[in-house]
Amino acid sequence: MKILIVASFFPYPPHFGGAFDVLERIKGIKSLGHDIDLICTCKQYPEQKNIDFIKQFINEIIIVPRNNKLSDLFLKLPLQVISRKALKKVSLKNNYDYAVLESESVGIILKNKSFKANKTIVRVHNNESNYFFQLAKSSKNYAEKLYYYLEGIKYKTYSKTIFEKADRLWFISNKEINNNKTLLINKSIYLPASVNDVFVKQKLSNKNVLFIGALFMPNNLEAIIWYLQNVHSSLISEKEYKLIIVGSTGDKEPKIFEEIFKKYSNVEVWLNENDLSENYSKSTVFINPMLHGAGVKLKSINAIQNGLILISSKIGAEGTGLIKNDMYFEANTPEDFSKSILKAFQMNNIEKQKMVENAQDFLMKNNYLSILKRELQDEKK
Repeated sequence: MKILIVASFFPYPPHFGGAFDVLERIKGIKSLGHDIDLICTCKQYPEQKNIDFIKQFINEIIIVPRNNKLSDLFLKLPLQVISRKALKKVSLKNNYDYAVLESESVGIILKNKSFKANKTIVRVHNNESNYFFQLAKSSKNYAEKLYYYLEGIKYKTYSKTIFEKADRLWFISNKEINNNKTLLINKSIYLPASVNDVFVKQKLSNKNVLFIGALFMPNNLEAIIWYLQNVHSSLISEKEYKLIIVGSTGDKEPKIFEEIFKKYSNVEVWLNENDLSENYSKSTVFINPMLHGAGVKLKSINAIQNGLILISSKIGAEGTGLIKNDMYFEANTPEDFSKSILKAFQMNNIEKQKMVENAQDFLMKNNYLSILKRELQDEKK
């Protein structure tokens, strides 16, 4: 079958959770034998090497520019939607069996007269309204706070409009379906995060703690700074302890983040890395100390897939279905984090591997691909 993916970003390199989910699902759809076209909205044109990587899975790639002006803030639609208004005019030559809209932010393509799909699906990555309200709480900049708050208000109405127009809603979090009473339940399903790669077994023999996140997002930056200020200092006296911070900087200068982190000892920083496997392999514990957020935090799932012991706040683990103390340690206070990290260090190797295996087994049993296969059945047969 012929499938169109409409993404609000270019999905490679997968520097943040949403990009990882889109990229891995593209791989999954391709593995099922379907033909895929991809439309991406971008502020900057992707590098040719990244386009070449995606082309191994995609027949046609259409890059649509994103742009907006200050006055767009005062319009009724979210700025995230308005900045992608060029989707209304892009020329589409093909008819598609399925079109998958990667979040409501690309919903404006439904107004494109050349858009033809037998079924339209929305991948619901977050409760977008709540997500922007949470970003408002995380940001220290008052102008940003106002922007995020306005987006949250606008998405309340806009998300419902797009959901009503869609034939199917693929929720990354089962919790989001249960919590949202306004949804049309008969067309909503739980499609877990897209995980294709082999589950990795690590040595877990050192005292390295890893954090990976999109540092240009205020809730991720807030999380790691909170950890540095409230937890890190209490662990520095622990022999061989080290914190490794890996993050993408988006369109912000890397130097901004280097300046933030350089004042802390026992910290190693890697920015805008394409391959994260080495960072996982030299770590034992992964922390996700997020204070604000919505939906599934894919960094937590990726950490487990890559064989690390996860220590996460309640928010950082929400929507995953993981069982605390059996599959990960939950920590919500500085004391919780310190105690859990030290406990992970003190566990013998059998205990460490058992916790990781429990979590990996859970993710394998709840793999997205079998659900995706059913969803993309050819109804003509």
